[in-house]
Amino acid sequence: MAEDKHIEAEQLQQRLQRLVSQWSQGKVSLKQIVGLNEEELYAIASQGYFLFLQGKTEPARVIFEGLVAIDPRNAYYYRALGAIYWRLKEAPKAVKQFTYAIRVAPRDVSSYVNRAEIYVAQRQFQAAKADLGQAVRLAGVNERALLNKARAMLRMIP
Repeated sequence: MAEDKHIEAEQLQQRLQRLVSQWSQGKVSLKQIVGLNEEELYAIASQGYFLFLQGKTEPARVIFEGLVAIDPRNAYYYRALGAIYWRLKEAPKAVKQFTYAIRVAPRDVSSYVNRAEIYVAQRQFQAAKADLGQAVRLAGVNERALLNKARAMLRMIP
């Protein structure tokens, strides 16, 4: 019995070493290692979003930082983290998260608009104009509200 547990422990250790090696080389994602599917991850994200709406930014931040680590190719998690950092008045971190979201999903209009809001607040008007211009160019028919917001912000920037 003790020998069986020792063999199992060795096999587990070898499996973990292989997975960590594959993860470090970008061959597998942490999401694959953890074994959560998209539906489960979005259920976790929903809980993080509800915490954020309730003003519980610290637990929401922890959830979305974990989600970003598990699934770094999901722009929504970066956008949520950007909104959380913005609420925490950590503008540089918020900008960084919206920038990551743009890298992951370069056609996502909301990331440009959100980052532009921070740029405007920081009086970085040229950067804001560039993001808003990109948002206007990319906005589709289903993104009318974001398009209107981007155009309104452009009119207000000196």
